[in-house]
Amino acid sequence: MEIAVAGSRKLIPMLYKEGLFDGVISMGGVQNTFVAVSGMKELPIGVPKVMLSTVASGNRVFDTIVGTSDIVVIPSIADLAGVNTITKSVISSAASCVIGMVEHAGRTLTKSDHVIVGTTLMGITNDGVCSAINHLESLGVETIGFHSTGTGGKAMEELVAKGTINAVMDLTIHEITSEYFGGGFSYSPYSRLGNLCKSGIPLLVSPGGLDFVDFPLNNMPKDIDKRKYIAHNNELAHIKILKHEAIDVAKITAERLNLSVNEVTLLIPTNGFRKNTRPGEALYDREVDDAIIDTLLKYITNPNVKIKYVDCNLNEKEFGIAAANEMFEILKRFNMIP
Repeated sequence: MEIAVAGSRKLIPMLYKEGLFDGVISMGGVQNTFVAVSGMKELPIGVPKVMLSTVASGNRVFDTIVGTSDIVVIPSIADLAGVNTITKSVISSAASCVIGMVEHAGRTLTKSDHVIVGTTLMGITNDGVCSAINHLESLGVETIGFHSTGTGGKAMEELVAKGTINAVMDLTIHEITSEYFGGGFSYSPYSRLGNLCKSGIPLLVSPGGLDFVDFPLNNMPKDIDKRKYIAHNNELAHIKILKHEAIDVAKITAERLNLSVNEVTLLIPTNGFRKNTRPGEALYDREVDDAIIDTLLKYITNPNVKIKYVDCNLNEKEFGIAAANEMFEILKRFNMIP
């Protein structure tokens, strides 16, 4: 299996670069799925990719199948052990899907020839970040949002490495908190932010979502009676972290910011890092928020990191406008705006 996976990763992108195909369709169970997608994930975004799989349903984690790629995954319904009434139907659908993508899409991403800003958001930072996106767009700067729930931040950073995105407004770094806890809905083992700081691109960072972790309601921390939390939906709870955890998470963030090889601005909202954290709201905890801010100030030692404040909550329109204006000024200092 290791040889098959290695071969898939090598051959599929190699054959694509040689112009020998326009799209990929594959099908199979667990083993064949992982062999096929190993190579499909090496293709650029925009290359048509369809995986018909027995594992595309049930209690599955799709990060291992799709990762940060744009693979279309179709459930096979029945086992792909022969041609029958069901498999004829789903194979036909999968084939039609890849044909349609090849004929009507198939435009791959390349290095950007203009300024594209990547940013991160979640539902709990949506209002603030969307106002930042809208304001930057009004200034003529294309801005793309990524959902900061385990794969979004990683996908954005990969596109930075490929040159598709050439500036970042990282307003929701919640994935660092999930990484610290080693679990939760937004968990990914990927180490967020450090590579961005080492990239040297125009970068604005804010501690959006750094103050909470998200766990299923049926798998809450054992000390949940000591914590403030709210039900985000009927399956997931958003849990305010404790002070000592806030200090640890902020130390990690500071360590990664200290890797900066170029100017980076840390923009700190003084009235909460997400929705529901204003005074009187369910996840308000001034002690935790102050612990994050104080720890960042104490442990950021790299002079490349410039710290600024905005007197509001991160999820407010005013914060988004301030962040967008700051990002615009950074782009001008990098000579990326005429």
